[in-house]
Amino acid sequence: MQPISVCIIAKNEESRIEQCLSSLKPYGFEIVVVDTGSTDRTKEIAARYADKVLDFAWCDDFSAARNYSLREASNNWIFMIDCDESVKYLDLEELTYFRKHLADSVGSVSRENLVTENGTLTLNNTDYTERFFDRRLYRYTGIIHEQLTPIRGHEFPNYLLKTTLLHTGYDMTDAERDAKYQRNYNLLLKQLEQDPENPYLYYQLGKSCEILKDYSRACEYYDKGLTFDLDPELAYVQAMVVSYGNALLCTGNAGTALGFEGIYEEFGNVTDFVYLMGNIYRENGMYEQALMQYQKAVGMPPGKQNGTNSFLPVYQSGTILETLGDMDSAIACYRQCTGFTPAEEKLTALINAANKAANERTATSDTETN
Repeated sequence: MQPISVCIIAKNEESRIEQCLSSLKPYGFEIVVVDTGSTDRTKEIAARYADKVLDFAWCDDFSAARNYSLREASNNWIFMIDCDESVKYLDLEELTYFRKHLADSVGSVSRENLVTENGTLTLNNTDYTERFFDRRLYRYTGIIHEQLTPIRGHEFPNYLLKTTLLHTGYDMTDAERDAKYQRNYNLLLKQLEQDPENPYLYYQLGKSCEILKDYSRACEYYDKGLTFDLDPELAYVQAMVVSYGNALLCTGNAGTALGFEGIYEEFGNVTDFVYLMGNIYRENGMYEQALMQYQKAVGMPPGKQNGTNSFLPVYQSGTILETLGDMDSAIACYRQCTGFTPAEEKLTALINAANKAANERTATSDTETN
């Protein structure tokens, strides 16, 4: 068995936990499942795969549950995973190297977030999350959207592993989504009372409001979060800026969003931000500037949101060119967006319109000839 314990907290996850656990079984990890009050078959399913299935009385504190799982693990090295995640790729040799040579570091993994589109699970975006660490050096803090924190308070190095997870947690009904994020919002407010100077909490409050489609309130939280002295290299800071810009556009405040020109120097190397600036310029009727940003985005590394360096800026370029009357160039853009339904629909409409116009010209010419 590998000297690594996988820790999972669960509650009423009978529809997801088996896929998670079965994806872990081939690697020889100890599996520890901590149940926080399931009333379905979660524990029964977990018992078929896990080495330990333990109960924890839920106390509105995700960190408390996670830290309990750390204490109950048999190994010091921990791989934390959620029930709505499964392993797509994992390199055991890399984890061994990490334990031996990067022992004070935290290993982050890539997480591909999937949603259902037209009946098929489709990649929506990719994020990176800290999951592999030595429990003697780290613990979780925060009652919601908990963060891994060094026990001794030192700055910790972060290493991106090749490990990739598939995440289906965003693939839910509207009612399920609203219930989940209303719960998250209430817990975040509770945590904010204890830690009102934490910009990360304002970011998460904004995200909860955005998912609940309360974009105006989301803007208020993002705006507050960005008043702090922040490091523009931090992933959550970059995400907060992009989310704020998108929320401003959703509330019809494109003019206010144009103020993001003032932070271009700090975030102009972030693909999602460059694509956002293209959208901001487009919504302000500044088409030349928008096209320049879209062109730049296409040449950048993949962003957090799927497609911000490929089909999305190409599609948006097509919509601008169509607005400007350059149908041939618009069609060329839409042709590059194979598999993206909005582009394919526009391509079909433009081709049909062009064929109809050609047929009408032919009919007119025949009439005049006769």
